[in-house]
Amino acid sequence: MNCLLTGGTGILGSHILFEWLHKSIVEKSVNHLFVIIRDNKKPAKQRLKAILNDASRPNFLNDFTLEACLEKITVISNDLTNITKNTLEKYNFDTVIHCAGSTSLLNTNDSKEIVHTQNYLVTKHLLGNLPEKVNRFLYISTAYSFGIQNEKVNDQIENYDVNEFRNPYEKSKYESEKFVKETCLSRNIQSQILRPSIICGRLIDKPFFETPKFDVFYAWPMFLAKYANKSIENFRIWIDKKSGLNIVPVDFVSKAVLHAFLNPKIKELNIINPTQILHKNYVGDVLESFNINSYKYVHEKPENLNAFENLYYKTLGDIFEKYISIPDLQYKPDLILKLIHQLKKLIHQLKIEVNLGVHKNFMNLINFSVEKNFVKSY
Repeated sequence: MNCLLTGGTGILGSHILFEWLHKSIVEKSVNHLFVIIRDNKKPAKQRLKAILNDASRPNFLNDFTLEACLEKITVISNDLTNITKNTLEKYNFDTVIHCAGSTSLLNTNDSKEIVHTQNYLVTKHLLGNLPEKVNRFLYISTAYSFGIQNEKVNDQIENYDVNEFRNPYEKSKYESEKFVKETCLSRNIQSQILRPSIICGRLIDKPFFETPKFDVFYAWPMFLAKYANKSIENFRIWIDKKSGLNIVPVDFVSKAVLHAFLNPKIKELNIINPTQILHKNYVGDVLESFNINSYKYVHEKPENLNAFENLYYKTLGDIFEKYISIPDLQYKPDLILKLIHQLKKLIHQLKIEVNLGVHKNFMNLINFSVEKNFVKSY
């Protein structure tokens, strides 16, 4: 079973790559992976080698030589934005895992253009240049492509009216999903839509807490590491006490993606945590870890802001307002609970908790990012 992977140098894409190698070399349930990587300061092949040799990689890769890994991977040195059908036809694959994209949550015009280009237009370009032999397309979307909903959602997005979004990112992923489904249907290509929620560092495969890039909710400790010393007065932080963040470890997500790859009957899957972590249960711990001990949870945006509050609500608070200050998007966990159970049975030594270990390790994840000074691995 040969496959084309996009976004292979990213947070999730690199872990799909790691998981593929394990399944290819050990389980022999998959075969060859073609990865589109563009040249930057390093040639594409050197970028791949750097990822495979990086100290943050999962320990299970230590069982394989670099040569053994490279036998299972072919680098297509190209830019996804202008790759052609003629180029792709040179390689022998019939399935695509499209993981590349932007996760910018900003509400600016620049961000709107970036996510539309990198999420929607690139997906459209890729689909328009696929070889005729491709018969399956797995699209990595987001669990937040449902936008703002007033009820728990299942995995079938068609069951819901989707018309209100928190930011252009969510809208771009929803529009991309629709385009993938419609295009694949018209071309007799089987589509699978996989929707991870917020991704954190590893909690299944050692070394724990690792992620090549500290993204999305890690903006919290980044902000506090830089500005916490400016919080002199009481900090009034606007949260919805009944709501939380839905966070999943990157290694769990990569295992879920490969599970879907090996089970084509899965048409749509929300790769979510069955239990979100409530804002009231982590915000205080994070603030106190940066020596902000004078704070108060409030149910609406405060007035007469002090200097630190003004800085927060103009920057980070503005980005995350619709994720932590209003009722959250909640999911029916039936399918993901079934997957967790299946993974436990398939991998006997795998210790997966129902909430994926996120709740008890949340501060470990935060502290790890601070210790690494938020530096990218690759």
